[in-house]
Amino acid sequence: MKPDTRPFDTPYLHFNNGGFLRSGLALVWGAVFTLTLSSLVHAQATPAANQPTIPPPPSSSTNPTTNNAPHIVFKELLYDFGKVEQGEQINRLFHFTNQGNRDLRIEAVKTSCGCTAAVLSSKVIAAGQEGTISATFDTSNFFGEKVKTISVHSNDPLQPVTTLTLQGEIEVEVAVEPAQLYLGRVRRGAEATHTVELLYDANKQIAITNITSESPLIDVRSEDIEKNQKKGKKLFVTLRKDAPLGRVSTKVAVTTTSQKRPTLSIPVFGNIEGDLLVQPPQVSFGVVRKGDTKEYDISIKSRAPNPVRMVRTQSSTPTVIAEMDTAKDGAEYQLTLKVNPDGDPGQIRGEVQVFTDHPVEKVLTIPVYGMLVDPQAEKK
Repeated sequence: MKPDTRPFDTPYLHFNNGGFLRSGLALVWGAVFTLTLSSLVHAQATPAANQPTIPPPPSSSTNPTTNNAPHIVFKELLYDFGKVEQGEQINRLFHFTNQGNRDLRIEAVKTSCGCTAAVLSSKVIAAGQEGTISATFDTSNFFGEKVKTISVHSNDPLQPVTTLTLQGEIEVEVAVEPAQLYLGRVRRGAEATHTVELLYDANKQIAITNITSESPLIDVRSEDIEKNQKKGKKLFVTLRKDAPLGRVSTKVAVTTTSQKRPTLSIPVFGNIEGDLLVQPPQVSFGVVRKGDTKEYDISIKSRAPNPVRMVRTQSSTPTVIAEMDTAKDGAEYQLTLKVNPDGDPGQIRGEVQVFTDHPVEKVLTIPVYGMLVDPQAEKK
């Protein structure tokens, strides 16, 4: 028998009866392959014991918004009241239902302004029951297109806040633009003039009969105007040069022949400043515990052509201590106001005065507010 001369790496075994061995080897490899493939298919079909399974998506019967929690549903979220005359009261009843299976609690109902009120029928609505929110909007001080909102806060986990809306257009026989006049911060001795327009439908028999200022510091003159199929008056409101330092707060009164709006009142306000600027003009300490230190810094700057010096300070209440530092002699100072930690508990209400060598602005007055409390007394 000739020796086997095949290479070492061929898939044959070096035994005599080579054909039998080769056939048997093929059968063995086929069985191993079949067993391995079968194991893989079985492993994919059956998850391992320590491997977490992915649960199926919840059905509608396990929806938390309807079965495991309260759910607030409104019949309407917006009420368009169309066009109304100024002064009308807009009333609307918003109906809602608790479509969950737990008690619905209305935790708060908040309106966008004081002109709108909302009344709740009940704070707790049982599952399947209905509640209402009664909304009222007073249009007396508004005109033009307006939107007012009501925020309903509840324990609905998926909709904790629901917004209700009232919208529409408010018409007036005599419109005022602007409704109130802000003069701004006016330098003492300067003359400031602002305008206000009074307009009404040109086809209506309406007239403005009288215009007066409630303050001698304000002068008013008028002229006829026509615009956008309306007519009326343009008012020129002027703050006089001799107006003293401080806040201006007054009104311009207007009378008309309109039955719906026979009288109008236009607020006028602003502030007259001198050479010395105080920022902030007043201080509120809030609530201060006895023994704690709380202070505020106030800037005093001079715009006068000549140097102005702060001479001394004076506090009307022993609870507030005033200290003056010079940032730039004759031009800029820093006033520090402190709550006296040893002061008597109670309301802080008074003023701090700063005396200067300015020929006119000799005293600057800074109001102070707050409350000093005794923590030991709170424990009793």
